[in-house]
Amino acid sequence: MSVRRDGFTLVELMIALACIGILAAIAVPTWLEWRSDARLGEANVCVRGIKGHQMAYEATFNEFLPLPLYPTSDPGVVLRVWNPSDPDWQALGFFPEGAVRGAYGVTTTPPSTSTPGGDFLVTGLMDVDGDDNNAIFTATKSINPRRITSRGVR
Repeated sequence: MSVRRDGFTLVELMIALACIGILAAIAVPTWLEWRSDARLGEANVCVRGIKGHQMAYEATFNEFLPLPLYPTSDPGVVLRVWNPSDPDWQALGFFPEGAVRGAYGVTTTPPSTSTPGGDFLVTGLMDVDGDDNNAIFTATKSINPRRITSRGVR
């Protein structure tokens, strides 16, 4: 007489659980990297947008606007509303869609023999993973946004 058993054996369940664990060990770090890259995309877009607005402002008023770091609180993983009260930020006219994680500012260089017409440096700071290590994005009149890291320019 044969005994009929329905269901899975303990060995089969353990093998399935091990497969799920291996897949999770591969998928979670990849997902975290994608999430960080997406968050860093905000900084790249904002720095590029501020650069474009600076170029347009200079074409109209023949000068660049120095802008304080905004939002003023430390950059982090928490979204913050973009609503600058500084009149220079309002004069520049840069307003990203929605809230931001990074902090952005502009320093300017007056005209000289080496930089006729002057120059500016847009800086974006972003802490994408909450470890207090900021990714730094920069752009100038002649250089498109780039990320400055401890390993060099990326």
